[in-house]
Amino acid sequence: MTPEQLERLVQELVAKLMARHEPGKDRVIVPDNVYQPANTAGRDEFEAFQLKLLLPGSGVVGLEHLDHCLGELRQGRSVIFLPEHRGNLDVTSFNALLRREDPRYHEILDRLIYVAGRKLNESSELIKMFTERYSRLVIVPRRELPPPTPGETAQQALARAENERQAGRINRAAFRELLRLKRQGYIFVLFPLGGRWKPDEDNIPVRETTSYLDSFDTAYLISMAGNTLPPLPRMEDERPRQDRVEFRIGAPLDCRAFLAAQRERYDRAAAPGETSSGLDFEQFAVNRIMAMLDELRTTGRYAT
Repeated sequence: MTPEQLERLVQELVAKLMARHEPGKDRVIVPDNVYQPANTAGRDEFEAFQLKLLLPGSGVVGLEHLDHCLGELRQGRSVIFLPEHRGNLDVTSFNALLRREDPRYHEILDRLIYVAGRKLNESSELIKMFTERYSRLVIVPRRELPPPTPGETAQQALARAENERQAGRINRAAFRELLRLKRQGYIFVLFPLGGRWKPDEDNIPVRETTSYLDSFDTAYLISMAGNTLPPLPRMEDERPRQDRVEFRIGAPLDCRAFLAAQRERYDRAAAPGETSSGLDFEQFAVNRIMAMLDELRTTGRYAT
């Protein structure tokens, strides 16, 4: 596909989605709208576009673990997915590829709720138009809250404190919604890295991942190779490309057993005479999750 053909497809897709988008709706996040069910109008066209970007060999590996997931759901156990995050078309890639597999996996797709940062709603109407095609639980990541700055005025300090209070209200409302929707059998999808992986940055994973994990029964790690929308400093400047994309579903993890094992590893690392981890437990555990995702992508398996 030539760049000109690809750009034409992008413009056609934007026009189709814009015709079914309500500008301003639920754009600003408040405690009452943290759960945003999918606007499915135009999603078929979005996924058809995505399939044109996915080169031969793209697919989802480890489907036997999704069969296990279906069994967990039927037993009433709560489930969380922890995927790698490469670009802003990851969600559409995963949905488009899995939807063309056996129809029994559509039950999983229908239950997915993505934990998303507030900026995906508020930074751009265009970005909101794309992200709203899938159900989201919107939060304010802690690292988005700026710390006090030297020399800040009293007015600036008050504004920062109010921003923190509003973020707290949003996040408490999101956690209540998570508990409610989890009981209804929805699957939550949380990217441990928070944002997209960027080769020129530190890519420190989000320590709050450990707290989320503690709220679920079973977790599935999902590695990803390939990317049809490489990140740029401004999301609005990103342009899609064709690529081979492979998702690999890892073996199920019992969340409580996994966290107990990581606590034991952490305590050993912090014991006198041992090499200190230099991290709190939450960061230690999510760092291990990222290492396991790397193992899954490169070797097809992981050790806890």
